[in-house]
Parts: sequence; structure tokens; C-alpha cells
Amino acid sequence: MDTFWQDLRFAARMLAKSPGFTAVAVLTLALGIGANTAIFTVVYGVLLRPLPFPEPDHIVQLAESYQTLSDEMSLTAEQLELLREYGKLFEHIAGYTDVGFNLATGNEAEHVRGVPVSAEYFQVLGVRPALGRDFLPEEDRADGQRVAILSHSLWKRRLGGDQRAIGENVLLSGDAYTVIGVMPAGFDPVSGRRCGFRWRWWRRPQGAAKTSVLSAG
Repeated sequence: MDTFWQDLRFAARMLAKSPGFTAVAVLTLALGIGANTAIFTVVYGVLLRPLPFPEPDHIVQLAESYQTLSDEMSLTAEQLELLREYGKLFEHIAGYTDVGFNLATGNEAEHVRGVPVSAEYFQVLGVRPALGRDFLPEEDRADGQRVAILSHSLWKRRLGGDQRAIGENVLLSGDAYTVIGVMPAGFDPVSGRRCGFRWRWWRRPQGAAKTSVLSAG
């Protein structure tokens, strides 16, 4: 222990004799620590931090990959149906994507992001709306009712946090959708974008639209 304190005092004297070197050393050390902290923050946020859902280790995302392409490809609505029909490995399976829409309520309209999803989306994530209900399987059909679930922030901002908004209609790019639920405060979809609502993605004219697929096993 005595040797340690002697070495420490010697190092302090040497640093005091060379203030220029000391400043450079401290600055270099500070930059190194800052860079490592920033890198760790990114790695933790993207790779290490668990998803903010119950049993995140049971959730997987499926995609296509090709040897000639460096990026993964999302699946189509038809491929999702095949996975549902033949896939027995997963407890739930759902598709989602994110798109922009013009949302109209009353006399006001604005452009918002939305997440078109299939019926089991919230079952895969293990979450439920704070108000109202989840999507029903029959609402996945092409002739199913047009329904939407709002984010908590959009519900508060555009509908005043009124619980009577459940059952009311909103216009999404000119089409009327019935509000059936409101998500808990702070909930964000897995797409990583702040989106105002979720709706039946089969309502899109292009039924084979690309989508990401989530599965829970």
C-alpha cells in the first residue's frame, strides 16, 4: 500500500511539472471516455436494451434475406397468411408497417404517422389498450369493419382525452374509421416511430403491401 501512495505522489509531481502534457492527457482521456459512453449508449439502445413489453425474449421479427442483397426484405400480406396457415411454432403472429395519413377530426386535419397492423399485433407484444378493446379476428377480413386504436397522446391532443371518443369516427385519408380503443400513455409501436394510431392494414388498396412480421413463441 505504501508503494502505491509513493507512486501516486510521484505521478502527481510529474504532472504538476508538465502542465501542458497534463492538459493534453486529461483532454484525451475525457474524449475517450465520452466516445466510449456514446458508443455504449447507441449499442445498448439498439441491441442490448430489452423491448418494453412483457417477455421480450419471446418476440421475434421475421424477414426475407437474399444472397445478392445486403438488406433484409419485409414480407407481404400473402406471406403472412401462409405463415399463419402453416406455422405452428408461434403462439401469435402479426404483421405491421408504418405509413403517413391525413387525420381529420371535426373541422381539423393534420398529417400523422400510423401503423397498419393485423389482428394479433397487441397479443404478440403482450399489451392491451388502456381504454376500449383490442382488434377482433373478424376485423382482419377484407369486408371487416374499419377500426382504429389511437395513441394516448393523440387521443389527449385531438379528442381532449374524452372517453366518449370510443365508438366515434375519424377520417384517415378520407376513409371513416371507428375508434375502438386508446393505448396506454408512453406506448410506442415496434417500428420505432411515434405514431398516432393503429388500424386494419388490409384496408389499404394494395393488399400485398410490404410489412414486417412479429411472432411470439
